[in-house]
Amino acid sequence: MRRLLFAATLLLLLLIGPPAEAKKFRYAAGPKAPADTIYSVAESELEPIIRERGPRVPATNLDVVTLVANRAFERALQNAPLAPGGHFVVAPAGSHPLNFIVEHALLRFFGQRGLIALVRRSTIADDSLVAVAGNPGDPVLEYQLATARITYLRLRGWLPGRVKIERQALVQGSLTLRDPATARVLWVGDAASNLVDAFPRSQLPLVEDQRFSDLRSPIPTRNADKVFEPVLVVAVVAGLVALFFQNRP
Repeated sequence: MRRLLFAATLLLLLLIGPPAEAKKFRYAAGPKAPADTIYSVAESELEPIIRERGPRVPATNLDVVTLVANRAFERALQNAPLAPGGHFVVAPAGSHPLNFIVEHALLRFFGQRGLIALVRRSTIADDSLVAVAGNPGDPVLEYQLATARITYLRLRGWLPGRVKIERQALVQGSLTLRDPATARVLWVGDAASNLVDAFPRSQLPLVEDQRFSDLRSPIPTRNADKVFEPVLVVAVVAGLVALFFQNRP
């Protein structure tokens, strides 16, 4: 009986086998834990375009009027009795929203000639000429801006994207040099100049300045005759070419 029990126990141990051992696995890498939320701050970046020829953009209406004013008042001052190194008081003779253009033109001329100017931004009454003078006896140069405007004359070209607007910049004004002690007029000069150029119609928003109404103008239109004239010319030429080929032997 004992032998039988021993044999049964031995057989059971053989069927069960050796005890199981736990295996360990180590990973070299695995999914990373998500990082905490970090608020980013935008950094401004300027990337200039550098090349031989930059994009062609038209001069603004203010640029063109400034150019014309510089030329107009420079011509007017050529014959003015302005001694080199002299002192002058520059003041407007009337109010105009574009007076700063004339002031810039006069100071530009004074700087080129070595003249010294005391600038005023308001008109001077006749009874206060002596009080505003920088030095006793300094002449007062008053400028009057009659007009400084932009006018769109006509449209040039017919192909889409190639139409240009022809514009005229006009500046008219005057200069008066007075003796502050007696208000006597020493010299008078007229300033007038204009310039006509053209710019692409698609770039109209780039040239206008909404602050100055005189530097804007209605866009010209074409009448029906001008619209159908090139169409008629093309039709006639096409008809003549077709007749030429039909009549060839």
